[in-house]
Amino acid sequence: MLARQSIFTILAVLVLLYSIPSPAAVPASLRTNILVEGDTIRLRDVFNGAGTHGDKIIAYAPSPGRKLILEATWLFRVARAYKVRWRPSSRLDRTIVERRSQVIGTAQIIETLIAGLRKDANLTDNVEIELDNRVFRIHLPVEATPQITARSISYEPRSGRFSAVLATTDGDTGALQFSVTGNAHKVVEVPTLAQRLYTSDIIGERDIVWKPMRVNRLDPRTVLNTEKMIGLSPRRPIVAGRAILTTEIQPPTLVRRGKRVTIFLHTPRMRLTVLGKSLENGGKGDVVRVQNIDSGSTIEAVVIGPERVAVTANSSFTLN
Repeated sequence: MLARQSIFTILAVLVLLYSIPSPAAVPASLRTNILVEGDTIRLRDVFNGAGTHGDKIIAYAPSPGRKLILEATWLFRVARAYKVRWRPSSRLDRTIVERRSQVIGTAQIIETLIAGLRKDANLTDNVEIELDNRVFRIHLPVEATPQITARSISYEPRSGRFSAVLATTDGDTGALQFSVTGNAHKVVEVPTLAQRLYTSDIIGERDIVWKPMRVNRLDPRTVLNTEKMIGLSPRRPIVAGRAILTTEIQPPTLVRRGKRVTIFLHTPRMRLTVLGKSLENGGKGDVVRVQNIDSGSTIEAVVIGPERVAVTANSSFTLN
């Protein structure tokens, strides 16, 4: 009787043991987005519940900063090879693998290129670098040293075209090299307005800020020094921050059409002043038509100051 009970007990234990699923028998799930740091992809990176073969390398990781797409058919073959209980629900199942990286941005790349051009190509002008690939960035492995140098620089001063090889300086992973091309545009400092000015404003030193601008984008009429700006007024409103043309500024308007002016007549023997009305706008030195308010006569006069004009002795009859 005891022997029979022992047999039943052993059988019950065996049934219980075999009823517990093995790791490989547990259904696995697919990880659809993966971020890896090294240069390999392991089974456990792709499948949750990969079982005893989780450490197996199944593929090479993409380059730093790049992505790799593992399609459903390939994933199913891998799952069967390593006895992972997974099958695609449709051919659209896939895993996207991205490799973690540290990024050297465009600003650092441009700074490195300018330093290289000054050293190796004897560049002395101030320049603005424009890369042919305007969103060019360098992705390095996370373990690499994020430093680059410019080598093999070729530069054509007339056109501004250049080419160079950018190399990392990390000794552990080996030197990584990247070719880059673009233009080095000469730039100059140009006086611009700090704020919008109108025709009634007079440009002063406080109104001017300097901005670097490409020489090849400047109009031949661009004002390049403040001496040709200070004391003048816009012919039309000028917005802040842009280059100003010589044709856009003029001596300030000292007399305005329809406004009262004082008319001066100076001779060796007398000085006369009368009130008049300007019939035109005018800056200093301009000849404008004015009307004597008392007599209604019209005469030409020279603008000599704000709301002041002067006439010659030959025009004195109009002052009467």
